[in-house]
Parts: sequence; C-alpha cells; structure tokens
Amino acid sequence: MKYLEDAVVVSNREIRPGIWSMWLRSPQICAATLPGQFVHVKVDASLTPLLRRPLSIGRVHGDQLELVWRVVGTGTDMLTDVRPGVTLNLLGPLGQPFTREVNASHRVLVGGGLGLPPLVYLYEWFREHDLPVTLHLGVSGRADIPLAEDDPLLNEIEITAENGEGFRKGLVTEPVLEQLQALETDGSLGSTALYSCGPWGLVNALQRTIPHSQLKLAEVSLEQQMGCGVGVCQGCAVIVEGGDTPYQLVCSDGPVFPLAAVHPPGVA
Repeated sequence: MKYLEDAVVVSNREIRPGIWSMWLRSPQICAATLPGQFVHVKVDASLTPLLRRPLSIGRVHGDQLELVWRVVGTGTDMLTDVRPGVTLNLLGPLGQPFTREVNASHRVLVGGGLGLPPLVYLYEWFREHDLPVTLHLGVSGRADIPLAEDDPLLNEIEITAENGEGFRKGLVTEPVLEQLQALETDGSLGSTALYSCGPWGLVNALQRTIPHSQLKLAEVSLEQQMGCGVGVCQGCAVIVEGGDTPYQLVCSDGPVFPLAAVHPPGVA
C-alpha cells in the first residue's frame, strides 16, 4: 500500500563531499516498506521544483528511514537546506522490492557508488534474520562512499576503490567473482543469491563477468531518471527480456529486475 505522509526530518547532514544523509520519522511508510523500494519526495511546498525526487529507502529503524543522495541539481541541492523538525511530504513505498524469501546458502550483495543504500537495508534485514550475507561496494575513491566515516557499517563492508585509498584497489567485480568461484569450489554456487544496485556500467559488468545463470537468484535494482514515479509518464522505460512487452517501467515494474533480463543502453 502506498501512503502520502508528512514525514518529520530528524537529522540531515553531509556525510561526504556532495553526499547527504537524511533521517525522517515516517511511521506509515516504514511499516509498509521492504528492501529495494523507494519514495518520491516533494522537495518544497512551492511549485519549484515541480516534480518530486525519487530516492531509494536506505536503512529503516523503527519508525525512521534514511535517505541518501548526491547533489546533482536544484532539487537535491534544496534538500540540503532542510533542517530537523521540518516536514517533507513523501509518497511511498513505491516499486517492487528485492526477493528476500529464497532458500539460499549465501547472499552476495554488490553495490556501486550511490547504489549502496537499498542494499544496506537488505543487508540489515538478512543480518536480523541470521542469514549468511556479504556486502561488496565499488567506488572510485573514499570520497564516493555513501557512508559517514564514523558509520560502524564501514567496517563490515568489503570495499573496492579504483584508486585504492586504504581499500582493495580495482573493480568490485573482482572480489565478487573470487567469492563466487570459492562458492563454486565448495559446491554451493547453485544455492547462492546475488543482489545488486548501481549504475548501468555495473549492471553490464556483472552480466559479462559473473556466472549469473548458475546462481539460485540474481537480481538488480536499476538507477533511472523518473518523472511521476507511479507508471503514468512512461519516462523510465527500459528494455527487459521475458516480459509481456519489450519495455518495462523502472518505477512500477521495477526497480528490481532479474539481472539477466535487463538490457543496458548501448549494449548490443
């Protein structure tokens, strides 16, 4: 069920240069949401900007949820000025969540940059249910990690940075492939579930490098620009194989899709 809810801002801070984390008290949406879903945020009571902004739901603790974003334009910049105690109107939860109820021996989560927040939500859900899970994150460098330096979760994630900076240097697909190869050696690859979220480059890399057809489950949450967020404007259509039509909408049919089914733009 979707709700229009006036959520009260609990905190709002810049956790990395240009990356912000906001916690809001939103009882109805928190009670209804599942990992992988998102909200549409009305940035301001005025008509500027006119459209809401779609943001993935990150951690959910009780009646509070976290939104993490990078400042890329007027709307996201306006969110940085919001102070605790102010209310923001949220529409959500929207979209299809990750498939959590799967009989898997292990769960491998792969995030790229700002694709991390919904995977943190999923990671914490698996941990709360005592299910084996590993969370990988790939970034360009430390400044792109969408977690504060004092966040305890920073020590739990397997981080790969293209420039090193205190982490394993390289691409996130490298340690992921190593883990999957180890699972294949011990005979558990076929009972492993993989979940991912990140830019199209990560989607393409995962499709090309990992044995996703041998996994129990392989899902991806797509990052895509949206207008309405509820399937009316048709602005977030992507090619997805195996559906009733060649195109599906990220906002309503997704954002979670089978990894093997989505077609990255520009890939033949």
